[in-house]
Amino acid sequence: MAKKKKRADGRMQKSFTINGKRYCVYGTSAQELVVKEAEKRVEILEKREKRDNPTLDEYRDRWTEARQDSIKDSTLRCQSFQYANCANVRIKSTGMRLGDMRLSEIKVEDIREVQKTLKSDGRRSQTVNDAIAHLSHIFHTAEKERMIEFNPCVLVKPLHRTEERARDTVHRALTIAEQKTFFAACTESFYYDVFRIAVGTGMRCGEIGALYYSDIQDDRIHIVRTITKTGKGGYRIGEDTKTIHGTRVIPMNDQLREIIAHQQYINTLFDGRPADGDECIFKGVERGLLLDTPVNREIGRICKRTGITKFTMHAFRATFATRLIEQGVNPRTVQELLGHADYGLTMNLYGHVVDDTKSQVMNDIRIDM
Repeated sequence: MAKKKKRADGRMQKSFTINGKRYCVYGTSAQELVVKEAEKRVEILEKREKRDNPTLDEYRDRWTEARQDSIKDSTLRCQSFQYANCANVRIKSTGMRLGDMRLSEIKVEDIREVQKTLKSDGRRSQTVNDAIAHLSHIFHTAEKERMIEFNPCVLVKPLHRTEERARDTVHRALTIAEQKTFFAACTESFYYDVFRIAVGTGMRCGEIGALYYSDIQDDRIHIVRTITKTGKGGYRIGEDTKTIHGTRVIPMNDQLREIIAHQQYINTLFDGRPADGDECIFKGVERGLLLDTPVNREIGRICKRTGITKFTMHAFRATFATRLIEQGVNPRTVQELLGHADYGLTMNLYGHVVDDTKSQVMNDIRIDM
């Protein structure tokens, strides 16, 4: 029940209770108190609604904020794009954006509509599946927090993948003939040593670009960081590698020593001074960070000139692994050199090479009987 009284300063005070909690408003007249009480009640109800029954956008903002310090900027940025793709779909039954709908009101058929819309917009099946998986992660947390009764994404089946996998196209391992043709054609490229270190170590482009002179110790390459995207879309050298297992050591050989020495010579020509210590060995054309976009653009130009089917920088990593396995290197050693989290990941990517190698072994083997 609302109560009014006059304060010592001459103003009027009105108190009222909502769900056992007492609130007060102040004014110079009874009419002003009525208006302020109504405004306060609306404000309180809106805050409660936002807290207890938020829209998907509101909950996702809270969910993201809670994970801010435990997730890399590049991951947050990628997930922001995935979320925006889903949240901006307008649901026909409500006429609203999915992101503007209350979390508790989103149904399985709404998620199916999002999936169908994304696919009809021309997005790849895997891109759509990744976006829905991110959405499911959000709903799963909401379910654990008892904000909703169930996760509507769990009943939505992933799309059947119809496109070729990147590992079979642009990320494929080069054949020996392609490898020889490419390297014969790229000797004058600014990125010649980048290509060579990539195919000779299996390092990712970001790891190569974040390699300091001080990381070459005890005749070994210590991979301890990578270039990463910031939340705002820029680039910086991160404090660690892509994954925990990405931190690794690669022993040097004569070929790698020659590549590092040659790149140091090139850097001296460009910078007019010798470099060492905590300075990047491999840089971009304008002496900034080495980024995969211009490197891939250069690869594309060389492929066009030589007639090689287009590939990307990541293909050198697959090529390195393939050449090792073809030469009989234990797949577990390949796993360690690549910095894969587990043996299964290596075998999933390069198991076909092992199968080919086994076939060759069986063709060559001769056992007296």
